[in-house]
Amino acid sequence: MTRIALTIPVFLAAVGAGGALRIGEEFLLLPEGPGRDVQASPDAAYGSERYLAVWREGWHGLGGRSRIYAARVSPAGKVLDAAGIEVAPCSRGVQERPRVAFAAGVFLVVWQDLRNGRDYDVLAARVSAGGKMLDRQPLAVAVAPRTQALPEVASDGRGFLVVWQGLRDGEAAYRGFAVPVRADGKVGATVETGAAPQPKIAWGGKCYLAAYGADGVVTVLLDRQGKPINPSKWGHRVVRRHRPAIFSLSDAGGTGWLVVAHRSRPDPWGWGGPGAMRAAFVGPDGKLVNQNAVKEPAGVREKLPCWLDIGRDKKPGATWPWGASASVWTGKHSLVVWQRHHLCGEKKTNFVNCDLVAARVAEFRPIDEAGIDLAAGEAEEQDPALAGDGAGGALCVYRKQQGRVSRIAGRILSDR
Repeated sequence: MTRIALTIPVFLAAVGAGGALRIGEEFLLLPEGPGRDVQASPDAAYGSERYLAVWREGWHGLGGRSRIYAARVSPAGKVLDAAGIEVAPCSRGVQERPRVAFAAGVFLVVWQDLRNGRDYDVLAARVSAGGKMLDRQPLAVAVAPRTQALPEVASDGRGFLVVWQGLRDGEAAYRGFAVPVRADGKVGATVETGAAPQPKIAWGGKCYLAAYGADGVVTVLLDRQGKPINPSKWGHRVVRRHRPAIFSLSDAGGTGWLVVAHRSRPDPWGWGGPGAMRAAFVGPDGKLVNQNAVKEPAGVREKLPCWLDIGRDKKPGATWPWGASASVWTGKHSLVVWQRHHLCGEKKTNFVNCDLVAARVAEFRPIDEAGIDLAAGEAEEQDPALAGDGAGGALCVYRKQQGRVSRIAGRILSDR
């Protein structure tokens, strides 16, 4: 049995409204990994009194040989697997975009895999709480002809549900699919969810909510087997149309789900904007609570109640929220981390020096109005992912890019 070191994490001062959100010091997951200074696509989950962080190790482009790695992290921020864990060794192809969830004593890691050299499949492998790989060969989640990609996974505490986007027959448009996976590794029957690309999924106490970035963000409720509960050809829109729709989805403590998505990029003509990182709250019945997430007033220039961050000044040094975000339930609030860029260039529309900002959210309203700097160094800090222990503690992992070198870093957060 692996025991967790009972060290006390060192927290930085980060006081917001309604108390303090404490942010721990930064640490690296695997400083000298086999990926030759290329690490990306982090994710994390919590279970059995520890976190499991996963990421891509190595280049995944033409001629690349990227692999999926993992490492356990204690609640105090101690990396328990100094050499990392290679999740599914393979002699050819690339593996990328890992996602992870925890249920019934095991972590399930899913990823998109190109080992066949033709198209992507969705594969999975289980990791024990002690860091042992439980599957000699990856679990075949989606290996039909043509591409299956962008998998996401969530847990109801007993088993898992995996969603992805895939192509069928001669069709050119992606469809949404889901499949249950038991904690013992048995893969169930595939179900078509009816929604479209870029899936996300989260458990909500009684059912799952799947969200898709199709012309904005649309959602559909799914049962434990992945079958749609409130089927709709196009889903139910919860965030106003905007492309690309980069967003995050999380359970809000059994009271519903939080969807966080960006708004406009800055443009040189002044037509778009202001930029915003905005929140939508979906109730347990699948209905949107704050309608201004889809009915934003035309020409609005001020921060709306559901906007976590705003960017409106197009001048050098001004900040603009855009891109990836992450959210998780801490046991008290929803905790959100998002990207905040600085502007540069002649037209003041280019992004530089991306930072990460955090805020606690009550339903869809930010508690920490100005946001709290989580990672704001000279490096580009991007692609945040969050896992929570449900009792106020959380792990944030993210990509830290400096020049050509990218590392996966982490920080322990406390909302106790």
